[in-house]
Amino acid sequence: MQRRTTITELFSTFVQFSDDRFERWMRDRQLYHSIETYLAKKSRASQSEKFWALYWYKLWQAQTHLRAAAHLNAYLQEPCYWAIKSITQRFVSVPWTLADGFQGVIAHADRILKGYRPDYGSDLKAYARTAFSNLIRDQLRQQGDAYICSDWGLLRRLSQAQLQRSLLVAGFNDVKSHLLAWECFKAIYIPNPQRSVRALPSPSLEQFARMTKRYNQLRLNLSSTPSQSLQPSQPSQHPPLTVDALVESLNQSVQAARAYLAPAVASLDQPQFAPDTKTPLDDLSSEDTPMELLLTAEVYAERQQRIDQIEAVLKLAITALAPADQTLLRLYYQEASTQNAIAHQLQIQQYQVSRQLSRVRQQLLRTVAQWSQETLHISVDSNVLKSMSDVIHEWLQQHYRPEIACLDELDI
Repeated sequence: MQRRTTITELFSTFVQFSDDRFERWMRDRQLYHSIETYLAKKSRASQSEKFWALYWYKLWQAQTHLRAAAHLNAYLQEPCYWAIKSITQRFVSVPWTLADGFQGVIAHADRILKGYRPDYGSDLKAYARTAFSNLIRDQLRQQGDAYICSDWGLLRRLSQAQLQRSLLVAGFNDVKSHLLAWECFKAIYIPNPQRSVRALPSPSLEQFARMTKRYNQLRLNLSSTPSQSLQPSQPSQHPPLTVDALVESLNQSVQAARAYLAPAVASLDQPQFAPDTKTPLDDLSSEDTPMELLLTAEVYAERQQRIDQIEAVLKLAITALAPADQTLLRLYYQEASTQNAIAHQLQIQQYQVSRQLSRVRQQLLRTVAQWSQETLHISVDSNVLKSMSDVIHEWLQQHYRPEIACLDELDI
């Protein structure tokens, strides 16, 4: 895999596969434009990978940025890829290809982010690779018997309820005869307690013969009611089995159990019939459905309403400030004066300008935080307050100098 080296690539590109191999990084135009806009605003000293990973994580956690989740999803592409590649190389019996496994695991990116704790000192990429690997192992562990056991080991480890459900799901009508064959198998084939059950070899021909004999002796007990007792001229509902027929019954039980415990993954980009035929993905419409368009419009309208509400709260809070504080904001944000220039104009010390600016921003922050708690019912903690403070600073820049950026790009 070609490594991404720039901040814009790390937070705006996604893995594209071809023939189950990494092909290239595919850029998302909106995410690329978004990260470029933010890079232009931040100082060069802060433009590090770890800084931006934590920056978008805090915005995602506070739910104050529409594209924060998408930026983080792009960032997590590499740790997810290397985690799934490592597992597929170590375990040759995994039930999916590299591409399908990647798509299935990256879908749990939100779960990975919810478990991340930046206060513990680990960076997001290192944590994500470990977390993705653990997630994959948990999935394999849950289906371990289906992938790791031999056919005969799996039959030994199955419970009757598991086998019965497997046969019913597979569409077998005569479940009772398969269950009886399985019971005969367990009664005759007793594994060596010193050997692993998972790697059980095939029973011997003599053991299969004993299983068949036992089955044919017990098959008449399969009738559940006296009315089902056979008349002399009536053929048996459960005829006697040969050794080959009993082995076939056990093999069918194994196949049904594997399919039930670990359903096969069907790839959307694989041909349905012949190599040159269409794939299921080709039949999917690339256009949004009316329901998707409606939901998108509702989300946009709700977000726009929240933006308007926050703007109104901030504008009202600014008008409630003391005239000196309003003058300070105008000088710093509208006229873009330096703190030294403001200190000279107001005939005060530079550190006093810094303190007063911090105090005014904190006052605006408290107003927005209180409104968020009372109106949006958002739980405000230190991370949320930090994210709000950053957004308020950017909003003040846009409010006093509208040419800097449009409000939609700030994603307040």
